[in-house]
Amino acid sequence: MADKLDVRIITPERVVFSHSADSVLIPGAAGEFEVLPGHVALFSTVKPGQIVVKEGAKQAHFATGAGIVEICKDVVSLLLDSAVGNTEIDPKEAERLIAEAEDRLKNLSSEDEEMRFAFETQLATAKARIEVYERTGDSADASSMFSQMNVEAVKKESSGDK
Repeated sequence: MADKLDVRIITPERVVFSHSADSVLIPGAAGEFEVLPGHVALFSTVKPGQIVVKEGAKQAHFATGAGIVEICKDVVSLLLDSAVGNTEIDPKEAERLIAEAEDRLKNLSSEDEEMRFAFETQLATAKARIEVYERTGDSADASSMFSQMNVEAVKKESSGDK
């Protein structure tokens, strides 16, 4: 059994995070759960919320949209609609998205379930961003928490440079 996890947080736009860690806390559809080395293989949905990656005393916080997680042989792969570190969060933009989603939900007909789901997801994602921003304040994000060399490698990997 390995003593570390290989954690990858990926969105359609970029690789947000790729590093080893001791544990990762994930907002699963059935509730929050923590993944430690040796975790049983699992495939699950992820709801909008906060992901916390821990390595020793260090923590990286990410506000995320909905997606899926696959856990297999100490590799945790999160494929998400969106994910941002705490220093990437614009609280004014998140507040604007909350107001927009709430306004649209008020004016939505009860038959339009697909649009309701889209706006409820937007609302939950924006609220997660505010929560992460408020909880972490001025603390460092993942790019400064883990080695700068790793961040540069992830940027290179996601841009296609080798």
